[in-house]
Amino acid sequence: MLHVCLVNPPSPPEFRVSRGLMGGFGMAVGRELLYPPIELAHVAAVLEASGHSVRILDADALELSADAALAAILEPRADVVILDTSSTSLEADLALAQRVREANQGCVALLGSQVTFAPDEIFAKGGVDVLVRGEPEYSVRALVEAVEAGRGFEGVEGLSWIDSKGHVQHEPDREKINQLDDLPLPARHLLNNQLYHFPGYGGSVTTIKSSRGCPFDCSFCGYTLAQGLRFRFRSPEHVLREIDDLYQNHGLRHIVFRDPIFSTRKDRVRKICEGILERGYHDLVWQCETAVKTLDRATLEVMARSGCKHISLGIESGNQKIQELHCGNKLNDHDQAERIFRDCRELGIETRAFCMIGFPEETPAMADETIDLVNRLDPDQVQFCAVTAYPGTPLYKMLRGTRDFDFATMTGFQALEGNEYMSAQEIEAKIREGYRRFYGRPKRLLREVSSPRRLAGRIARYFTLFRRRSG
Repeated sequence: MLHVCLVNPPSPPEFRVSRGLMGGFGMAVGRELLYPPIELAHVAAVLEASGHSVRILDADALELSADAALAAILEPRADVVILDTSSTSLEADLALAQRVREANQGCVALLGSQVTFAPDEIFAKGGVDVLVRGEPEYSVRALVEAVEAGRGFEGVEGLSWIDSKGHVQHEPDREKINQLDDLPLPARHLLNNQLYHFPGYGGSVTTIKSSRGCPFDCSFCGYTLAQGLRFRFRSPEHVLREIDDLYQNHGLRHIVFRDPIFSTRKDRVRKICEGILERGYHDLVWQCETAVKTLDRATLEVMARSGCKHISLGIESGNQKIQELHCGNKLNDHDQAERIFRDCRELGIETRAFCMIGFPEETPAMADETIDLVNRLDPDQVQFCAVTAYPGTPLYKMLRGTRDFDFATMTGFQALEGNEYMSAQEIEAKIREGYRRFYGRPKRLLREVSSPRRLAGRIARYFTLFRRRSG
């Protein structure tokens, strides 16, 4: 039996980083949003099932400094230390890993989408023994087994490591997990579940990953890159077992489903909703992310009855050319989209529209189409992001030959570069214009000022997310 410490490192001082967002590349978020590191909880559950002693240190949730996080990692000593990473926090994550490696004689590893798709650049910075690429559960288990047996990492699928001559060795990719029901439930008993929260909701929040993969091949999407195009889902029964665990054993009443497209299979959604209703979990509140074209009125009705109070919907762009080139053409019927947003309002489900500005071919007029569309749909909230080319995505491959990327700027809100029609500054200005035009409408402004606390939170988040990294 080995002692393993799984670490969610501290966020940068400028903003919180939610490392599980954007398919594991991470994203800058407001301080009022704090998700549990559910990916680490899944890894921990697999390791515990194999007989290992596991600890999760969520340094971000505990608001530890880098020095305090280091001390907490080292005491008690672990045989294997594995740190999660994100693009925008990568420098700080690597610095912490290097300090752990200098102070601990055990194995130090990193996981996350950034290290998966840019491993050579990670090793070039030094300070780490091995990288876990792709879905981490079984690869981490194999890593720990190799350390326990005292053998090297040669032949261990999903790992990258440095040999005795200093050469980087990339082992073959590990196949994605086909039977997600074979995974044990995430080890929530290793987390302080009361620490996690979501803007606008009282009480604690947790997350569930009930499926992986997305059938929409968006050029910018980290989820498709990390999880694949094939929709892999846990059975309704397996998902309901997890809901039973968090509800009965941990006293949790607020769930955020972290599936890229939650309603890909409407029959599965219905069975999950019916299971919640049959159990009498009437105080359970949940939310999800999905696409407009995967919803209809009947599905929304059963979702609402079972406690769905919020849906985040990927709008991305209001321009049809951009939709076809970059967004999987998942929003090609604006009238249907208007009906879905209207149905949500009538059923008491809040909505958030995800929008993006700064695609390679996008002109200011095309960006205005997106702003006009979201104003027509009138969601309860809107989120405008700068188009970001995460390593490995089709967009990254399209642009890499002409641009240098600073991973630290991959916040999701800061434009990395301009395009042929807009500079980076103009893209960010257009994002700010989108927020002003949406929230500055007289009807909307009246709705916002009626809730001063919520308005203050949104203003604070607005200024936080556009803050530049220091140094």
